[in-house]
Amino acid sequence: MSDFRGVSTPWQVSRAEFEQTASEVEGDGAVCVFVVDEQIPLQARSGYATLVIAYARSDEPVHILDDGTAALLIRQGGTDSATVAGRRVIDQMRKLGLDTTLRAGVAALRGDAANAIEQARGVAASNAAGAVHVAA
Repeated sequence: MSDFRGVSTPWQVSRAEFEQTASEVEGDGAVCVFVVDEQIPLQARSGYATLVIAYARSDEPVHILDDGTAALLIRQGGTDSATVAGRRVIDQMRKLGLDTTLRAGVAALRGDAANAIEQARGVAASNAAGAVHVAA
């Protein structure tokens, strides 16, 4: 996926910053991942990531992965809060007619941000667009 140019905004955080912040979460944190449909060209995915950042709250760090997938860190409330955050973003995307090309997945943090991102990404990618899906 070398064609992806990435998103450059002052609001996104690096992978290291995301994982460091996640490691400081006490209690029931979670990750909500937004996967853009494969039919969307890589160069257009940065727009989706920018919208996820715009619809995230200021205390919800967002890391953009190399394929345009956006990972949102939820510090409190676990998968229930992450599901609410995911719905908030999907509902905003629906207003723009973009919800049919975006999948959301949620996974509990459990002290391992990298694993939570992969679990959430997997559940998002394997389920229907326009909705939030929770990893078991």
